[in-house]
Amino acid sequence: MEFNAFHSPFFDIFFYYFTFLGDGVTAVLVVILLLTVKYRFALVVGLSNIISALITQFLKHQVFDNFVRPKKYFEGVHDLYFVPGVDNYLYNSFPSGHSTCAFSLYFALSLIVKNKLLKFIFFAMAVLVGYSRIYLSQHFFEDVYAGSIIGVVITIIVYFSISKINKSGLEGSLISTFKS
Repeated sequence: MEFNAFHSPFFDIFFYYFTFLGDGVTAVLVVILLLTVKYRFALVVGLSNIISALITQFLKHQVFDNFVRPKKYFEGVHDLYFVPGVDNYLYNSFPSGHSTCAFSLYFALSLIVKNKLLKFIFFAMAVLVGYSRIYLSQHFFEDVYAGSIIGVVITIIVYFSISKINKSGLEGSLISTFKS
């Protein structure tokens, strides 16, 4: 509830759009782009996002389906600020799917790149997507935290599993295939 007290027109717009960097469409676009760089990278990002999304959606809809979102939780108790144009849902709060996707996607990218500045930028992007879910009154902190843990843990498992696969074909890309 403390987070809900701090709003500005700039951040309303910023987080309204920034939260989309944690959805499945963004992950798919990154996988498509990575297919032109290296198949192994695309496989890491794609599999880690698919597996973590399946886990999160199972938890959200089967195990914790009665967990309410801030709009429902504070209904009639506290007047929350809602960002104009955002459809605030009532149920399936735990864990945050956008946070799972963002932490899986951007953590995988940080494992792939060597540049420390890029690693930091990817971390900051994941954190900002997670915060956007709270700022937009879609999730509680624990929803975002759980989503981030799922995304990171699954990505670690997928990354190290795929790094053990010694197939030269994984080192190619769509571009290298067309050059041959």
